[in-house]
Amino acid sequence: MANKIQLSSIKTNIGGLTSVKDVDNHLRKTLTQLIGEINDTYSDNVPELAEVKKVYATEKDLPNDINEVPKYELLGGIEFKNISGKGTSKGVPAKSLNPNLKQVPVEGEYVLIQRFFGEYYYTPQINVFNNPNNSSYQGFSARFQKRDSNRVNSKTIETDNTGIVENKSANEVRTLGDKFLSNFNFRQVIPEEGSIILNGRFGNSIRLGSNIKNGLQDSPNIKLRAGQLHDVTKFGEESLLEELNTKPINAPVKENINSDGSSVWMTTDETVSLTPATLEDANIYPTSIAPEVFDGKQIILNSGRLIFNSKEAGILGFSNGPIDFSTLNTFGVSAKQRLNLYSPTIVIGRNEEQGKTKNITITGQDIYLQNEKGTTAIMSKGIELGSSKLEPAVKGDILEEILSDLMQSISDLSSAIIAIATTPVVIVTPGTPTPQTYATQASRAAQVLSTLATLSIKLNTMKSRVVTLQ
Repeated sequence: MANKIQLSSIKTNIGGLTSVKDVDNHLRKTLTQLIGEINDTYSDNVPELAEVKKVYATEKDLPNDINEVPKYELLGGIEFKNISGKGTSKGVPAKSLNPNLKQVPVEGEYVLIQRFFGEYYYTPQINVFNNPNNSSYQGFSARFQKRDSNRVNSKTIETDNTGIVENKSANEVRTLGDKFLSNFNFRQVIPEEGSIILNGRFGNSIRLGSNIKNGLQDSPNIKLRAGQLHDVTKFGEESLLEELNTKPINAPVKENINSDGSSVWMTTDETVSLTPATLEDANIYPTSIAPEVFDGKQIILNSGRLIFNSKEAGILGFSNGPIDFSTLNTFGVSAKQRLNLYSPTIVIGRNEEQGKTKNITITGQDIYLQNEKGTTAIMSKGIELGSSKLEPAVKGDILEEILSDLMQSISDLSSAIIAIATTPVVIVTPGTPTPQTYATQASRAAQVLSTLATLSIKLNTMKSRVVTLQ
């Protein structure tokens, strides 16, 4: 139950009337008591504006407890100086008010300090310049003098060729803390009605918004980006940077799926002006499959490199429509154990003809692996084409060699048999030498039969042990 404020009775001189002095003393005493109790009641619950003097950004910044152990609960905390002039709370740090979402300020920014349970807490920084990079306004000095609500003095804050904001009067790069460099080129994204936007300090942002269609916001989207206009030179959009540099530091910028460094866009009914990487080559870009415009429900990932990595259970992909990959470089698929291709028809190779392609088809056991510019090579320890009743594939070079040797042996055997069959029969009397014609042809026939036996054994090497066909 709250304490009640008790008013004391007015005291007067004995037997006399109340004087002005008596009323004055009474009012002073009463108001002093009243103000004191009000201050005692509300002083700890009224936020007070304070300047950030130091940020506990790393472990080495943390103070130690009585056991010389760093106070890790203060990581992300600050040292501050009250604007009221009550002094610096050095050694009395403030922690983030929200433990789940921390907006860590930088030196020179302003926060609201409030005390709960005997400890100080700070709120997110005050929006001085309407720029997400920093709101540092150290010591009310002339470094970042604000002349009006829309523009910062160009003589005080200017952007040099490096994009780093400098104090021209001091001729030095502004460092707010150990590592943080101020850069007002990083802008907030353009706000829209109803959007929830998280603007980072470094050209990164998350937007939970909706696309404007037919004048209304009726299609939700989520847009994540990192690297504000990082790739403008790749798309010839340098004018975007030039135009932005002519505007005040609080002017916002629009997300750009192509020119931002990395982006993830999730849309429901929005046309996205994506420029595919293989669009320049009509023979590679899948014109028959890729849509003319990227609209509807879609998730677009765009960056310098996309990496999918599964540490345990694998990567699965499912689609109710076609799947097509195109590249201006090499496309490789590697499998340590097995590569499975299941389809009634497999098409390999493309030939150019007036910007179109001709398909070379594998159907049944008719196989053609070729390309107008060369050959398409398939190399593996095991290749299966078909789905059931697979038989070993035949090795072409070995088969050709076996058949060539076989035909030659059959030709030689036929000649020997013909020679034996057409040789006249000679009756040999005892003591007379046997005619050599028989002996020569018989020896030749025996050699041919030996060769045929060898070829019969060699037939076992004709079948592939790793390639099977249907």
